[in-house]
Amino acid sequence: MLLSDIENAVRQDLFDPAGANQRWANSDIDRAIDKAVERYSEYYPNIAYSDMASEPFQRTYPYPTSWNPAYPIWWIERVIYPLQIYGSGFTPPGSGAILSTLSGGSLGIGTYQYAMTLLSQGGETPPSPISTITTTSGNARVNLTSIPLGATQPTIAGIATNTVIGRNIYRSLVGGSTLFLLATLPDNTTTTYVDSAADSTLSSMPSPPTLNTSGVMYWPPIERSFSEYSNLFDSTAALAAGGNLGTMGAVGSAAGPTGTQEPTFTLLLNSVDLPKDNTLILRVFYATRHQLDSSGSTIPDVHRDVIVLGACAYAMEAYQIPTSDGFAWQDGGLRDHIDDSMIPRAWAASAKNKMDQFIARLEEIKQRRDFLSSARTHWGDIPRQWNRL
Repeated sequence: MLLSDIENAVRQDLFDPAGANQRWANSDIDRAIDKAVERYSEYYPNIAYSDMASEPFQRTYPYPTSWNPAYPIWWIERVIYPLQIYGSGFTPPGSGAILSTLSGGSLGIGTYQYAMTLLSQGGETPPSPISTITTTSGNARVNLTSIPLGATQPTIAGIATNTVIGRNIYRSLVGGSTLFLLATLPDNTTTTYVDSAADSTLSSMPSPPTLNTSGVMYWPPIERSFSEYSNLFDSTAALAAGGNLGTMGAVGSAAGPTGTQEPTFTLLLNSVDLPKDNTLILRVFYATRHQLDSSGSTIPDVHRDVIVLGACAYAMEAYQIPTSDGFAWQDGGLRDHIDDSMIPRAWAASAKNKMDQFIARLEEIKQRRDFLSSARTHWGDIPRQWNRL
């Protein structure tokens, strides 16, 4: 679903086809769509998540970094902590692969960087140390040998089956330092790989993780109660100024009279559950506005008609010409009476009908979302301190 698709659907529903005598300009249609997406997002927000490292003996954390800077975080939806069993993750590879050039290929001429990660059932480790090589004219392929293998046994035996199920190879663009996913080895035995991929195939691929998520996942997940905008009572007056309340736990301050300069949340943790180091992970789910532009959309296709309906309602409300044209005229002899005030009244009624339909559909979506989010299955009576037993 693209913005142009919604624009065309809105014009069709408004009986305003393309041509020289269009009633609404594209900018008017886009503004109406923007208002409809904003209202829809308030009822059915885009839910994303971000993993954050714990900080030793800390309950208060800054909001995570949003998935897209153009769509800031509206509120925190839920927080899972800890995500994985303490100490169950794999150690990242201690060394990189051995690199050498081969003749032929389509790599650029210059320096490339490589790194490897381990894949488990739970997630992925941070990357290995970087290996570097320089290609030359006529030697534009890279041969990777001695690719590191993962441990064959779980880190903590007896908890669950946790083995290395694959490895990812990451590579930079020529002359660059940012790593992108090059290939996935779906086993823990292959130790060689030949790279001839052009830079153009890598620029849109993901980068390696910074957190270690290769451990055993808690089941059921441990969802924590929390307080948003907790700087109202837990501000830098109580925490060290210049501490770890910067973006994603970096050095920074959350100073501000209302806590909105760097909004934070505080977990309800007793002293037993406080993190002792930064190896535990918080998975923070948050709400943002939905995306709808020329590059794509986060709105489910089943809700396409809701956006079109809302955009039509807002476009009709903003169109004032029929209201301005309405008049009633009668000559002095009471012979002739002309009244076209039915036009603005009919237009207002049509606009209100569209808006009422839009609000009704939003209420249906809200009720469906509330029902699904509250239908949580409980797997037996699990003690509160189960994760510490």
